[in-house]
Amino acid sequence: MSAQQNNHSATLRFALFAVAALALAGCTSAPSGAVPQEGALRTGVYPNFGIMPRGETKQLTFQEKDQITSTLSSAKARQGSVSASGSSRAEIEAQKRRMLAETDATLKAIESSQ
Repeated sequence: MSAQQNNHSATLRFALFAVAALALAGCTSAPSGAVPQEGALRTGVYPNFGIMPRGETKQLTFQEKDQITSTLSSAKARQGSVSASGSSRAEIEAQKRRMLAETDATLKAIESSQ
């Protein structure tokens, strides 16, 4: 064998060894002592369904809910009745023409400066 073939076979063996070492390292597991597992500690306890859960925040009464709903409905009706200004077809076309003219002027200025 030549020196170059020996070098290639040594490199190949090293690469295979590194891949095998990484594969074996992936099979190991870390101890789970850092993560508390409270469910596993309560193995002899049955759940108690007799205790009603409390809400995190103050619950709305039916009157408060109706008041908020009516306020939102009236606000929605007011917004729907207001017409959008500046949205006529002629105004939109005029705006497009102005923008095209500005674009053409900008391109001419860029081309003339080169």
